[in-house]
Amino acid sequence: MAIHIRLIKNNIKSSSSYGKYFAKSVSQGDVTLRDLLSEALMARGYDRAAVVTVVTDLEHALKVKLSDGYTVVLPGIGRFSLRVESEGVSEPKEFSLRRHIKRIVCGFLPAGRRTFGHNIVYNFCEGVNAVWQKGCKP
Repeated sequence: MAIHIRLIKNNIKSSSSYGKYFAKSVSQGDVTLRDLLSEALMARGYDRAAVVTVVTDLEHALKVKLSDGYTVVLPGIGRFSLRVESEGVSEPKEFSLRRHIKRIVCGFLPAGRRTFGHNIVYNFCEGVNAVWQKGCKP
């Protein structure tokens, strides 16, 4: 398993890293629910319609629980929660939900575990290496 990378130059003049090159991952394309079903679930003999129904129902339940203020934990995958982005005010009594809430966004924290060095190893990242994107090796 490997992700593809290329180098990107930092062109932000106000940055202390201006002019330096950094690795950036390059997507190899999109994978749809149909792709995942074909590859992972159909190989185990599950009926496609039943799996699509379960995933659709999970999507609905996830939205309902998130909109009710719950954090949804999917073991081995991660935690989903809604958070707000707002403008600041000088005094609490000045705050208006309608005027100062800019948007509501969905946050995702991938599942992982702490190592002895107190680093976090995320489940989806474990065992993945980086390789050069074709044509991008310096």
